[in-house]
Amino acid sequence: MLLHSILLRNGARLAYRRTTLGLRQQSSTAVTGPGVLSKSALAKWYSVFGSTTAGYALWLVGGILAAEVITGAGTDIAWNAANKGRTFESVDWTKFKSEDEDDDDDDEDDEDEEDDEEGDGAGDDGDDDDDDDDDDDE
Repeated sequence: MLLHSILLRNGARLAYRRTTLGLRQQSSTAVTGPGVLSKSALAKWYSVFGSTTAGYALWLVGGILAAEVITGAGTDIAWNAANKGRTFESVDWTKFKSEDEDDDDDDEDDEDEEDDEEGDGAGDDGDDDDDDDDDDDE
């Protein structure tokens, strides 16, 4: 029984190693295979971005920003297509404009100007005879 479990465990380990080794070889040849990326392109990328931590960080930041711009634009396009005519930018506001709105704004502006003109008597204490008391006796 003990021998059987040892053989089974070793067989499972050997199968795992062969599988992972085969997958590693396939993945490395698949990336550098014809039509995908050549070894010279990967070597050039590595010499520019992959050889230093700062270069790799720059590669990551640039890739993240590019992906953010692309997904943001794609999301905006999909949102605007799904909500055409329902967003603030896509509503035709000329349909809602009336003549009364313009007149109301002008009337309010005129009232504000009149209020300003009436309030120009600053310092007027109601005393017309220029003495210290509030009565108008001369």
